[in-house]
Amino acid sequence: MKRLLNIFFILNLLTNVASDTINCQTIIEKSGNTVTFLCTELTSLIGLEKASSNVTSIEISDSKIPNVPGHSFARFGLTLVNLDLHGSGIETIDSFAFIGLTRLENLILWGNKLRAVYSNWFINTYSLKTLDLSFNFIEVIDFNMFPLLPNLENFYFDYNQIKYIDYNMFGYLKSLKNVKFEKNPWQWGFRAHLIWQLENLHVKYNEEWEDWSWMNNMIKECTESGYGEIPQDTVLDCIVAKLLDYTYEIFSTGMIQQNVDCVLKARQLVRCMRPKNGTGNTDNETARRVLEDYTAILPTMLQSQARFSKPGF
Repeated sequence: MKRLLNIFFILNLLTNVASDTINCQTIIEKSGNTVTFLCTELTSLIGLEKASSNVTSIEISDSKIPNVPGHSFARFGLTLVNLDLHGSGIETIDSFAFIGLTRLENLILWGNKLRAVYSNWFINTYSLKTLDLSFNFIEVIDFNMFPLLPNLENFYFDYNQIKYIDYNMFGYLKSLKNVKFEKNPWQWGFRAHLIWQLENLHVKYNEEWEDWSWMNNMIKECTESGYGEIPQDTVLDCIVAKLLDYTYEIFSTGMIQQNVDCVLKARQLVRCMRPKNGTGNTDNETARRVLEDYTAILPTMLQSQARFSKPGF
C-alpha cells in the first residue's frame, strides 16, 4: 500500500511539472535583443526551470500560485528586466523572493491576493522603476522598503485595503513621477495630507473621480493661518468653512433666489446635527461631520442602489 501511494505521489508530481511545461514558451526577439518567457495556468514556479538564464522578461498570468518562495528568480539576476506575475493567485511572497535582481526595472503584481508588502522583498532591487501592486487585498506596506527603491518612478497601489501609509517616506523616492492610490479606504484627512505631500514632491497622482487641487490649496492656506496640521480636525473645519463661504458667494450672485428650498433644507440639516449635550461644536464643525458621514455612506449606497436610486432600479 505504501509503495502504491509513493507511485501515485510521483505520478502526480510529474503530471504537474508536465502541465507547467506545456503552458510555457520562450519568445526571442533578435532586433530588440530580448528573451521573454511566458507561462499561464501554473500551480507552482517549477516551470521556471525551463527558462534560459539569459531571459530578460518573465510573464506569468492566469495561474494559481499561492506562494512565491525565496530566491525564486536569483539565477536571472544578470539579465532580468521585467517580472510580471499578474493574476496568478499569489497570497504570500517569502523573504528574498526577488533578491539578486539588480537589473530589474518593472515588477508587476497586480490582480493577486496579497495582504501585506514587506521590505525584505526588495533586497538589491535598486534599479526598480515600476512597482504595480494594484487590485490586491493589501492592508499594510512596510515603510522600510522606501529607502531601498531610490530609482522608483511609478508606484501603483490602488484598489486595495490600505487605511494608512507613512506619506513622509515618499521623500525617499527621489525619482518618483506617478502614483495611483485611489479606491483605498483612506480617512478624509489622511488622504488630503497624502495628496498634499505628493503635490509638494511634484508627483502625478490623478485620482479617479476626484479633483483635490482646490482642497490642497485650502490645506496650505489653513495650515499657514495657524489652524494646525493635517489630519487634525481643526484644519478640516477651516477647509469646510472656506468651502461653505465659496458656495455662498456662488449662490448669492442671483442663483440663491432659485434655490431657497435647498438653502432652508441645508440650514435644517445643520440645526438637526447640532449636539444637544453641550459639547459646543460650531456650525463649521457640524457641517464637516455631516460631510464626513455622507462621504462614508453614499458610495456603499451607490453600489447597492438600495436608496436614492431612480424608480424602477
